[in-house]
Amino acid sequence: MDDRNRERSISSWIELLRARILVSDVDPATAAALCCHLADLGVLKKSGEDHWNFTPVADSSLTVEEEVEQCLKDLCTADQGFALRYFLNDPPPPIANDTPDEKISEAENNAKSNPQLLDQKTSNLSNLQIVKKYGRQVQSFIDLEKSYTGKLLGPQTTLKEARKMFNFILSRMQQKTEPRSWEQLSRRRHK
Repeated sequence: MDDRNRERSISSWIELLRARILVSDVDPATAAALCCHLADLGVLKKSGEDHWNFTPVADSSLTVEEEVEQCLKDLCTADQGFALRYFLNDPPPPIANDTPDEKISEAENNAKSNPQLLDQKTSNLSNLQIVKKYGRQVQSFIDLEKSYTGKLLGPQTTLKEARKMFNFILSRMQQKTEPRSWEQLSRRRHK
């Protein structure tokens, strides 16, 4: 394969990205979803049925993978390229205003202010208590997923691909939230 070739098939771009630019645990399906996101960002353009063209031309002395890597690192510093740092082998430092802790705490605050999760009277308290507790626990995750997938969606990136990238990003996040203490919902014993 010629390294100077800027027009390649999607499988060829996936192969190049996985071999030289992306972290080793990116699977082909996630790399394909990332290629669609790169098309939405303007890095790749569809030029045929299965051909994609790399558009930015920085320095002709660089190889295509060096140009792509430099372009992706530059995009990491922009708001629309926030997700790229989780995929790159050697990412630039994270942007100060886009840390996972802030996103998670913002999602938790949204969950606490959600009127649907506040106490409501019903006839079957045992089942509703379980559902409400589970809803409170996963609401921050749901809000975080909606936030990230909303930013990743585009003309080339479907919701399924955005969720695939979000799941990869979530697996790569280094910081974790504090575990919640276990709460007993009911003292009733089932026989």
